Amino acid sequence: MEKLARGLMFVDGIVLKINLFVCSCLLLGAVIVAGLGVIFRFVLHDSLSWSDEVSAYLFVWLTCLGAAAGVKLRAHPEVRVLADRAPAAFAPLLKDFTDCAILALGAVFVLYGTDMLALMGTETAASIPISMVYPYLSIPVCGALLAFHSLVRIAVSHLAPQTQTDATLVEGVSEHL
Repeated sequence: MEKLARGLMFVDGIVLKINLFVCSCLLLGAVIVAGLGVIFRFVLHDSLSWSDEVSAYLFVWLTCLGAAAGVKLRAHPEVRVLADRAPAAFAPLLKDFTDCAILALGAVFVLYGTDMLALMGTETAASIPISMVYPYLSIPVCGALLAFHSLVRIAVSHLAPQTQTDATLVEGVSEHL
């Protein structure tokens, strides 16, 4: 079981690294597009009609993928009132409950996000000739990543609880940031 848990953690780590690379590219793209918009508007006095919309869509994707990476790294803020006051025996149960809630949120994103894709299939963006499917695709992709990271965390915690400790999570955060 420990071998399976380590394999799941390895795949989860690869997914995270790909996600962080894509986030880096999206951030770079958003900065370049926004910078071009500023230069064209205030220096050349000939504003680009598409820069605001493209940078907004890049930011939407960056936010969704960044949220999924934050779930994997446990980098989101958390309210610890209940967890700190509960007996130590309930800690694994509370972690599973949290992961199940994130899994449910991911499932909602996937289900309703795919419905949004069906609704937006014929729409095009206002200033650029692309389908609105591409910006809205960020919702089900984010949901799938949330669900994946939560499922891996739940599986590893039950298959081999000793393989995933808080120390490895902290090392993972510093390694990826």
